[in-house]
Amino acid sequence: ADLELAMRLMVEAACAQDRVLDDPGPSAVVTGFGENGIDLELGFWIRDPEGGSGGLRSEINLAIWRSFREHGIEFPFPQPEV
Repeated sequence: ADLELAMRLMVEAACAQDRVLDDPGPSAVVTGFGENGIDLELGFWIRDPEGGSGGLRSEINLAIWRSFREHGIEFPFPQPEV
C-alpha cells in the first residue's frame, strides 16, 4: 500500500471532526515495522477534553477504515501456516 497516502487519509479523517483542533493540527507518523505490516499512529488535540475521547476516536477510526477501503488500502492480518 502507499504509505504516504495512508498517512494523508488518516490526517484527513481527523481533520473532518469538529472537535479536533486545526492548530496544532493532526499528524500521522510511522512508529515501526511490525511482523505483518507498518505501524502508524495518528495524533491530534481536541478542543474539549472534558467531553472524553472514546467516541471521537471511534468515529475517526471508522472514517479511516472507510477511506482505506475506498482507496484500496488493506489491513494486514497474520496468516499462520499449518
